Amino acid sequence: MESIEKFFDSVNVPRKDKLKICLMLEESLLRYQENFGEDYEFNFVARKWLGTPRVSIKIKGKPFNPLEYDDDGIFSESILHDLLNYEKAHVIYRYEGGFNEIRAFSPREIKNLKIPGGSSTISILLAVAFGLIAGNFSPEMQKLIVNIITPILNTLFGAIIAINIPLVFISIVASICAMENVTTLNEIGTTILMRFLKILLFIVVVTIFVSEIFFPVVNFGFDGQILSSNADETSKIFESIISMVPRNIVEPFLKGNILQIVVWAILLGVCVTILGDRVSEFKKIIAESKQIIFKMVSIVMKIIPLIIFLSIVKTILVYSIDEFAVLWKILAANYIAFAAVPAAMLLMISIKHGVKIRDFLREIYPACLITFTTSSGSASMPLNIEICKKKFGVNENLCDFYIPLSHALCPIPSTIGIIIYMFFAAEFSGVEMSISQLIIVAFLSVQFAISTPSENGGLIATMMIMLTQFSFSEDSIGLMIAATIFIVNISGVIGIIVRDCDLYDMSRTK
Repeated sequence: MESIEKFFDSVNVPRKDKLKICLMLEESLLRYQENFGEDYEFNFVARKWLGTPRVSIKIKGKPFNPLEYDDDGIFSESILHDLLNYEKAHVIYRYEGGFNEIRAFSPREIKNLKIPGGSSTISILLAVAFGLIAGNFSPEMQKLIVNIITPILNTLFGAIIAINIPLVFISIVASICAMENVTTLNEIGTTILMRFLKILLFIVVVTIFVSEIFFPVVNFGFDGQILSSNADETSKIFESIISMVPRNIVEPFLKGNILQIVVWAILLGVCVTILGDRVSEFKKIIAESKQIIFKMVSIVMKIIPLIIFLSIVKTILVYSIDEFAVLWKILAANYIAFAAVPAAMLLMISIKHGVKIRDFLREIYPACLITFTTSSGSASMPLNIEICKKKFGVNENLCDFYIPLSHALCPIPSTIGIIIYMFFAAEFSGVEMSISQLIIVAFLSVQFAISTPSENGGLIATMMIMLTQFSFSEDSIGLMIAATIFIVNISGVIGIIVRDCDLYDMSRTK
């Protein structure tokens, strides 16, 4: 057994694999010893086979499998079964040529190839390849392909919208109900919510400014007047606000009027929160309904790669591959907004509290690195909380409350992305965006960023609802998803910087 341990140590086999192999081989030899006698000879060979370290023990004689259950053995059959399926090492028995043979080996670990964006990236690459090939087809064949794709896409889009409208409603209601814990903190809870609101308002203003530079679609006049060829813009804004109030409960859901659905959800959530324990059973129904809706969404979202593929193929055939050149504008707008928002926050704490920006970034760098490498803000949350407590001296209760809540109620990257995508969609559709529409875009962007998942599936669902609301072209979806793949990692880092800056400021502001 010492020889076996040394052999596996020399080839860097994982410790757990080595322990399993040694334990199983030792038990096997003891059983052979009991069956054939203490002086019975055996052959032992240790070598690498095609890069895999392997040991083999051969004993001549009648067939006897020491790995099978034995009433007199130390290990029961269930324990042996668990050992044989433990970790990655393998121990097998065979009888050949008059020899009992026990083989043990630890196969090389094959690392799965991780592609940024996963199935979305694969769908995009396949779609571009197919689109380029189909571009060489005759115009009639290309038109036929587009005619086949269009109704399929419309059906798939309809399925996503149908399932995500109740998702938005339930998510908003559930998120407001969950804020009951916030209200119990009175002044602290209200203060944090107001800071979240200010951050999101600042982000909306910065993102709109950046978006207008790359996608000038808002109907502004340089003389300070708002242009409108149909009616007074102030009247249109007032009408838009009034139209948000639903006339009945059913109509918004039947017509897919997302503004009215959001209003109903907010009203219901506030009422449930006010009533508190008197409607505890209803709150349980809301929470359980959310789980059911999320499960339905996860099933429907399996068609997302197909939607991406069909959307991009249609874009190439209808608008040509040159339309992909606009991706640089989407990426540039996102990255500039991503840079501007944290830069302003860092400058704020530097001027207000005398913080050295370089030292601040050095302290939060470990949390940022985890977020960047895992593409998940949640993965770095525990470390980020520890950094704020130990490095910045923020109150423990404030850290434990603020940071998790900020992930849910202050979705910085998602808000930036949705606004930019709406500006792009307006330009792609060749339409101008009025002031009233801009206000609705800002409102819905914040609301949807809070209430819907941030993955590609959630983005497609959100943008489909938004595009339908404003009658923008649905063909822009493919390019939006293509752009998302290049910004997903950095977006979480931006969220950490902004949140930590605000938390630092809050902890030192009386």
